[in-house]
Amino acid sequence: SWKDIHEFCATAQFDGFAPAKAIGAQDGLLMSRARSGASKSSGLPHPEQVYEKAEEFVNTLDAWHLTALHSVTAEAKSFLVGMTVLLSTAHQEPQNPFAQDLRKAVKAGRVEEEFQIDNWGLVEGQHDYDRLNASIQLHSAHLLLSSIASENF
Repeated sequence: SWKDIHEFCATAQFDGFAPAKAIGAQDGLLMSRARSGASKSSGLPHPEQVYEKAEEFVNTLDAWHLTALHSVTAEAKSFLVGMTVLLSTAHQEPQNPFAQDLRKAVKAGRVEEEFQIDNWGLVEGQHDYDRLNASIQLHSAHLLLSSIASENF
């Protein structure tokens, strides 16, 4: 589910600087670690250029695109998934991993929870609703993005 996301982000937005990733359970599981340097905030130790390019990207967005980015990022718990969903709708780049199938974004955002379900089992009435809710949130953001004019991006 994370296949090609890091590579797409590195080439499409981050001028070749690859975001950090942690590998586990046959998928990219992003784990929080302290960043090196002066910042005391937690998170993956991405190259500084990735943070700068991400900030530049966010600064180009209007309120509607920021709303969609927030919705996807909050549900997927990943800025990379949020940015890739925005770019899949706005630019229709064929190399975008979500260009043809938004279900891949839902799957990418649920890697950790699905890993836990595989290990510990499904809680009926909770995990099944979480799956549905994740799909609704991402598809709603995609619908919003599809509804607004591309020249605003």
